[in-house]
Amino acid sequence: MADDSESASSWSRVETFLRDRGAADMPHPGGTLLAHLGRVRRLLADWGADPVVQMAGLCHATYGTDGFDQWLQPVTERSLLAELIGDRAEALVYLYASCDRSVVYPQLGGAQPVVFRDRFTGTEHVLGETDLRAFIEITAANELDVMAHNDELAARYGAELHRLFARSGDLLSTAARTACTEQLGRWSAPPVRITGIDHLVLTVANIERIIDFYQRVLGMRPVTFGAGRRALAFGTSKINLHEVGSEFLPRATHPTPGSADLCLLTDLPQSQLLQHLTACGVQVAEGPVPRTGAQGPITSTYVRDPDGNLIEVSTYDPGTGELHS
Repeated sequence: MADDSESASSWSRVETFLRDRGAADMPHPGGTLLAHLGRVRRLLADWGADPVVQMAGLCHATYGTDGFDQWLQPVTERSLLAELIGDRAEALVYLYASCDRSVVYPQLGGAQPVVFRDRFTGTEHVLGETDLRAFIEITAANELDVMAHNDELAARYGAELHRLFARSGDLLSTAARTACTEQLGRWSAPPVRITGIDHLVLTVANIERIIDFYQRVLGMRPVTFGAGRRALAFGTSKINLHEVGSEFLPRATHPTPGSADLCLLTDLPQSQLLQHLTACGVQVAEGPVPRTGAQGPITSTYVRDPDGNLIEVSTYDPGTGELHS
């Protein structure tokens, strides 16, 4: 109990120190800076952080930070804080406050060592693993509390912070890593969004034979582009043709005629499609059968082209377009 009492007294003295220097009157997401600092300390405690790291978390904004440049005490008076919270905790406070984030953050989660730049002095040094882990743990606690209390900042920086802590996950405690994933995961949409297929490539045994089939049976339009390259156009897409043994670079690792399986859409009713295939002398491999397309239920008929590629010719069921528009 004596230890608990002494610990409570230490926290109280530090909070009084912060309050006396204006932390309780300084606006910050979630109320005041003092309230924020207390939540950061409690979050670190919930994650099982060492008391020294918790103390550094409570005081992390004493000298200001690269993201909150309002100090409670000049960095020239470090000895006063060190006397109050101990040399190790004060060193972590200075580390957090002095971080030049534009230099340090891009290195986090990459190949170590991390070269730390001091924004106060401009000097650089390699950050040891113990300091690095404490720094990232305090960073996570600070940012999660800010994001939890400011929707605008969360929308602006949530995805970037999610990527930062995801790639730094090995340096975070399990509890901190889980908290980052749970809170920031909704901002983790990938930066690239694929909107469609422009073209695909078929490696064929004989280009002229393939062009004849796709033009005669499936109504595609032969085109020539570049330095005599051949393709088949349909809708807003095309199929580029590579003749086996004379493929254009770059190419697939194992280009092989007859290895493709394509689904093509038509607005021709399946009954008329069957009549057309019979007239063209094309054997139906299977169908019409119900299947599921990218936008809902489809009906499909399967045929094979001269190289043996499986071609699924499909129609969307009535009403699907309205459902997915």
